[in-house]
Amino acid sequence: MSKILPLLVTLCSFSVFAQETNNLSQDVYVAVGYSSHEVLDDSGNAFDGYFGARNVYRNSLFVGGELEGKVIDNSSLKKNGLDEEYSYSANIPVGKRFKLSDSFAIDAYGLIGYSVLKTKPTIEHSLHGVKYGVGIDLNTSDWLIGIRYSRVNLDYDFDQEDISLLIGYKFKSLLN
Repeated sequence: MSKILPLLVTLCSFSVFAQETNNLSQDVYVAVGYSSHEVLDDSGNAFDGYFGARNVYRNSLFVGGELEGKVIDNSSLKKNGLDEEYSYSANIPVGKRFKLSDSFAIDAYGLIGYSVLKTKPTIEHSLHGVKYGVGIDLNTSDWLIGIRYSRVNLDYDFDQEDISLLIGYKFKSLLN
């Protein structure tokens, strides 16, 4: 894990440091969410927290960096002797912004990242793997509401799937 931490920090800070002369704006946001969560065909719930930034270019394409944390309650998996506690991940959303008006826009994106799932009892250290997914967000000047699907290919042939509903607040960036 100590070898992965610098990579995660670099991925998350990618959008903050990426600057070009054609930068139009940057969204910096925090969001919370609720997920339908599934591991090993056992479903549960998760409460999510997000912190991220997206650079939106003049051609409406964007790239970002995001930290995500989940607190997981999967009681059906507990019956099998495995208790999921939490997961965290670093994601890079890449997509296109469709401007509906001066106040509203829709972001459609794919995301790639890396995720770690902590369980009890601990399976060796933790389960981790590549994360990917798609999402769509409705943006106003200060708020965002979105839905996303993500999947993580974890160690030991475990797969984690989430469908998340999120709501967030966008801060004013120094680049805007």
